[in-house]
Amino acid sequence: MTSKDGKVTSVIMKGNLELGTPPWITAEGTIDLTKLPIDFILKQAIDPEYEQFRSACVLLGSMAGAGRLEAGLYLLGLLGWYASDLHRLEVIAEQLAHFPHESSANALLAEIRRIRSSNTTRRYLDRVLRSLAVLPHDLVKSGLEVLAEDTSFSPKMRAKFRNSRERIWI
Repeated sequence: MTSKDGKVTSVIMKGNLELGTPPWITAEGTIDLTKLPIDFILKQAIDPEYEQFRSACVLLGSMAGAGRLEAGLYLLGLLGWYASDLHRLEVIAEQLAHFPHESSANALLAEIRRIRSSNTTRRYLDRVLRSLAVLPHDLVKSGLEVLAEDTSFSPKMRAKFRNSRERIWI
């Protein structure tokens, strides 16, 4: 729809009733993630269909990165909901990198302790380390230092923790 000044605006129509522009659409026509309704996205994140789940998690990660605390908290909850599904956990861990909060760092560090390294879990653990590497330094420094010194991990894993720690501080 075009306004009197010639600008294109979005309008939601229900039958012949004009409902106006939704509050999450900006004047430029983009989506404001801080105002986007979240209920449908939360339901989609527990959908058995993988692509629906993945789309929801990516949107939750974007919303968390835009400052939506509830989106980041829901991603943290999904870690427990999908605790035995490495394929979905990888998506969740990737999106937690957009939630720069102490709870994200703690949850990702806990995942490293919870999931033992094997051929099956290596990809997931590498994703967790990449996510930790983009979180703020002060949130992950001590946790990675402890992991790097923990002899219950293999020398190869401890080297990965050291490399992640060093990469963060470069």
